[in-house]
Amino acid sequence: MPHRLLVGILSLLLALPSATWAQNKTITGKVTNEKDGAPLPGISVTPKGGSGGTSTSSEGTFSITIPANTNILVFSGVGYESADVNIADQLVVNVSLKPSSVNMNEVVVIGYGTQRRREVTGAIAKVTSDKITALPTPSFEASLQGRAPGVQVVQGSGLAGSGSVVRIRGIGSISAGGDPLYVIDGVPIIADPFQRGNSGGQNQNPLATINPNDIESIEILKDAGAAGIYGSRGANGVVLITTKKGKGGKPLFNYNNRLGATTWALRPKFLNGPEWLQMRQEAWENDGNMGKAPLPGGLTWEQAEKNNTDWWKELTTTGFINQHNASMTAGNKWLKSYVGASYAKDESYIKGNAYERLGARANLDFQALKNLKFNLNLSWNNGNNHRVPAAWAGGLGDAMSAALPIYPIYNDDKTYYRLGANPVLRRDQTKWRNTENKYWGSAGAEWQPIRDLTIKAVGSIDYLTSFDDQFESAIYLNNDRPGIAKRYVFHNTNMSGTITASYNWNPLDDHRFSFLAGSEIQEFTKESFKDDIYFYTDKPFWENKSLYKHVRDSMVSNGIKKMEESDAFTFVSFFGRVNYTFKDRYVLQLLGRIDGSSKFGPNNRYGFFPAASAAWIISEEDFVKDIDWIRFLKVRASYGIVGNSDIPSGAYYSKISRGGQPFAFNPTLFPDNIGNPDLKWETMRNFDLALEFSLKNNRISGEIAYYNKTTVDQLVEGAIQPNSGFSNAWRNLDGGKIVNRGIELSLTAKVIETKDLSWTVGGNISRNYNEVISLGKLGADALSGGSNDTRIIPGYPVGTNYLVRFAGVDPNDGLPIWLDLNGKKTKTFSLDYRMPVGSVIPDYVGGINSNLSYKGFDLGVLFTYAIGGNLYDGSAKRQDGVITDWVIREDLKDRWRKPGDIAKYPRLTMNTSTYNGLSSEWQYNSTLFLYDADFLRLRELTLSYTLPSDLFKSGRIRGVKVFATGMNLLTFTKYPGGDPEIARDFDKAQDRNMSPNVTYLTPPQQKAFTFGVNVNF
Repeated sequence: MPHRLLVGILSLLLALPSATWAQNKTITGKVTNEKDGAPLPGISVTPKGGSGGTSTSSEGTFSITIPANTNILVFSGVGYESADVNIADQLVVNVSLKPSSVNMNEVVVIGYGTQRRREVTGAIAKVTSDKITALPTPSFEASLQGRAPGVQVVQGSGLAGSGSVVRIRGIGSISAGGDPLYVIDGVPIIADPFQRGNSGGQNQNPLATINPNDIESIEILKDAGAAGIYGSRGANGVVLITTKKGKGGKPLFNYNNRLGATTWALRPKFLNGPEWLQMRQEAWENDGNMGKAPLPGGLTWEQAEKNNTDWWKELTTTGFINQHNASMTAGNKWLKSYVGASYAKDESYIKGNAYERLGARANLDFQALKNLKFNLNLSWNNGNNHRVPAAWAGGLGDAMSAALPIYPIYNDDKTYYRLGANPVLRRDQTKWRNTENKYWGSAGAEWQPIRDLTIKAVGSIDYLTSFDDQFESAIYLNNDRPGIAKRYVFHNTNMSGTITASYNWNPLDDHRFSFLAGSEIQEFTKESFKDDIYFYTDKPFWENKSLYKHVRDSMVSNGIKKMEESDAFTFVSFFGRVNYTFKDRYVLQLLGRIDGSSKFGPNNRYGFFPAASAAWIISEEDFVKDIDWIRFLKVRASYGIVGNSDIPSGAYYSKISRGGQPFAFNPTLFPDNIGNPDLKWETMRNFDLALEFSLKNNRISGEIAYYNKTTVDQLVEGAIQPNSGFSNAWRNLDGGKIVNRGIELSLTAKVIETKDLSWTVGGNISRNYNEVISLGKLGADALSGGSNDTRIIPGYPVGTNYLVRFAGVDPNDGLPIWLDLNGKKTKTFSLDYRMPVGSVIPDYVGGINSNLSYKGFDLGVLFTYAIGGNLYDGSAKRQDGVITDWVIREDLKDRWRKPGDIAKYPRLTMNTSTYNGLSSEWQYNSTLFLYDADFLRLRELTLSYTLPSDLFKSGRIRGVKVFATGMNLLTFTKYPGGDPEIARDFDKAQDRNMSPNVTYLTPPQQKAFTFGVNVNF
């Protein structure tokens, strides 16, 4: 009896799905472009109010099996207006879609799912693949600049592979990371720029290995209504990266390339040899001295006057850009696939510096049963960064600091000059490679046991191997060694698993519910050798791999080296979301997430992060439908709590480390961290209110939004009582409060729209107000931005410049005039007179774009800008200050020389005591070196031509487009030090948060001229 009962139950369970699928009908048809009748591949076809769906083939055809009682199919695709088509009793349905630059029915990616844009209740900005690949930027995230309101992107420098500082609606963190969470195809990735600190004057950029051509779209989640589903990691926003997927139909191939040249966008100008000598002599005589001024570098005046080395010219060149991408997409009823491969080598304008990337990707979707499908995503990317030292580490940084124009490259005997900075010696006789291999894979299953219920499970692994190789030749060492090879190694393993269940429930025609519940786990480990592996040899390790293996194995076997776990953390999460839509015009969303993290103490290991959001689609109301000029109108609002957990692992517990003062020639152990079991999540309360609109039949569209974000319980690594035995410790800031509030506006207008000619203009502008409301009991010097003269001070933005105010030059004696704390003029310089000054964060940032199309020609333009900010040049203290052994900038020509002169800079001196109270040129922290950072930049200028399709009717080729692009062609700025839009290397997250407006010998951005071809066949 029990046996028969079990068989009966199993039979019933097996029959349920088949019964569900039995009462179906199959609809076929074709989707074309209303403008020219061309077939449209990749258009989504779904039953309205139901689940499942398909996409059109390369010929625009489709076939979909749906429940027999389905009456409406929804046709939607990127760049086209969505259409709800009543199929009634039809089995063949042909549809024409109208192109649209604004599509409120467009499907956008949200956390753990998708949603029609018209029903989205959160703040989401979408950037499509054509914008991401438009420019030859060092890394894909730099292409987001000027494309999305509320998103500030500051490209780090002109170094190949350089990363960017990305800020979404301001910064509310102090010591915790301020960068957004990056998610690829639903899987959070590690994007920590400090895995190698700031080695060589450049932070590591893990995002540089990602091929921009693999990206289908990027969605930026900006408020709690959108990012809240990511809970503890959503405070700084979330960047969702969706890679390209296979489409139905026969195989389609694409090949595109880009070739071109690079140089610098703007560079600082320095004095040549004779000018430098003249100014040094003037400073010498101003100090009351007689005769010739002493010279650095062991040179006599006779020797110095023979030299006039242009170190900038010696270290720079015209770089070459060489990029190639090939891909294939194909699909049938059961299997859809996308396969791509890429190669790129982008040389910067600095000799010897290049980033080389080789990669492959395969995305497979397999429909095993009508209600069961699997997907497999695999990618491999190899990034080879041909490094050069920069900034404070030398190289081009030397050309902007200690490599004087009076120094020669070679001595008279043709040996290298060594008595002063010689960056050519280092460039020629050293080699540096940073090689990363990133293996990424995810496998998922999607099962629909009954109609409207979908269960998904995804597992992924993100594995990174990183080798930092440095080699110094025998000539560079200048001793009896043959040379030395060094290698620094680490491996990252990031594993995650997610399971979700979603259910669509439509109890009545006017009521639609969507439920999501899920759980996620993430585990990260980093293994590394504590120090470098080295050997005296005449080749770098990458040229002699067998030698490296022998040296490594010998050190390991002898106990000298050991691969150890240097970092690890775990996340476990539970989340849920409910969406309710009434009459297609009122939308409500509730969500919540519980996160647990090994980064926090046992007393606060778990946190709960809820959010609520709603939207009212006003244009669906009867009182608006009769207003012809309103096509779409929506108000949305959200409020929620999100968190930040981006701190180092192990910050909450006491640690004992090895490496203290040796005892009897043996290493010792020492206390390395003071524990804090109460350490908890940083929390941000986020409010958002916005109006979305489309007017005049989509001729004018846009969005205006207001937000208010309040951050409390800030995670800080600050000074503590000296009697504790520790200088710093991690804790939550008791009573701390930081506010970001602002307004965003984006607007797009179709100025001209005819069959052959169209012109669209648009842009966005964002205003963010940032203020530290309270720091509890902490003072101004308790939290500093590294060596960048920035502080956290109540009443001012995060990272305010903390400087002595410069009040001009006394025309009588040429001495600088300062302001004391009371605003009274004085000629005595004192760090006690420092005040919060300037604006670290610009008042306004944004972009202006234009696209003009005539028949097959397209002209695209993008301007980016910043208004109201300041830039602090930490290197100008030496370049435009006291005359020392540094180069001198040309703007110092505007200096006091005789009584009565009205000048920007004081009289020249070689003695800091000339400026009363100044103890060192490094302490010259004043507003004299705080500059207006407003700029307007021609970020992109692209001219393209699509060849007529008639040329390829009889061949395999489906289309060809040729293009030419200029990047950073023009920059308008008042900053005299070169490029106003750069961010220096940073020591840690606190430095990065507090000093985004600080530059120090930073290589300016690249200017690029490229051309290429895009072929579909």
